[in-house]
Amino acid sequence: MNEFINFLKITGIDFEENVDGKKLCSFRVGGSVRVLVRPKTAKQLAALYEYLNENEIKNILLGRGTNIVISDGGFDGAAVSLSELSSVDIDINDENCIIAGAGASMANLALFACENGLSGLEFAHGIPGSVGGGVYMNAGAYGGEISQVLKSCLVFDKSRGTLFVVENSKCDFSYRHSVFMDNKHLAVAFATFELNDGDPDEIKAKMDEYKAKRVASQPLEYPSAGSTFKRPEGHFAGKLIEDAGLKGYTIGGAQVSEKHAGFVINRGGATAEDIKDLVAHIQKKVKEKFDVSLECEIEFVE
Repeated sequence: MNEFINFLKITGIDFEENVDGKKLCSFRVGGSVRVLVRPKTAKQLAALYEYLNENEIKNILLGRGTNIVISDGGFDGAAVSLSELSSVDIDINDENCIIAGAGASMANLALFACENGLSGLEFAHGIPGSVGGGVYMNAGAYGGEISQVLKSCLVFDKSRGTLFVVENSKCDFSYRHSVFMDNKHLAVAFATFELNDGDPDEIKAKMDEYKAKRVASQPLEYPSAGSTFKRPEGHFAGKLIEDAGLKGYTIGGAQVSEKHAGFVINRGGATAEDIKDLVAHIQKKVKEKFDVSLECEIEFVE
């Protein structure tokens, strides 16, 4: 790893060593990450992955950590953050189009659209995480989802070190799914959203309405990853978990929220193992009682 550190210094790529995983994960759990790397340009990103691939260094890609849990033992590799990939965070790209860097937050993206009188991203205002993560999992809420507004994205192939454009029609979008979930060597660098003209006051009112619903129904006061499970066909995960008698069920510091059973939360002092064990317990009990398999949205990193 010392040679990798020297490479980062020589190439001028920003990095930190032995970073507390709790700072990188919305659950606020996890052990230390050996090296956190923040490439600022596509050229740095390409050079970084050329080195990682040639030297077979274990690595993960990070957005804002809303679907990642790093193990309590930490991650002895490189965590690559796209938060500073480009000076372009969010901007107007063309008429009714917004371009956003993968590291931009979904909430800021929705606010920017509102301020510029562009409608279609109201649903995204309360979604935690980054634009890159939102595209990756086709994030959505209240009847809206990324697939409805994404025009195209600039994608980085980590295995080849190349950038190319992927149009919406090639993203293989479905419920909480995209082509990028099946091709881990591909990473979204930028995304372009095509929106509609709208009245900023009406857009803001809709966003406020969604926010009020979230505050009333979701345990936003506790660290979590948002909804823990995908919605199984014909069911709602939260209702299945509640009907299985698991609302409020606790393992260590991890708990099935008493406010919304679809959320696993960190009540305080939870470990990554607590969360992993609780997720497995929920899946087991729901399967036994209802013969429904719950698919977890969290990625557990060892």
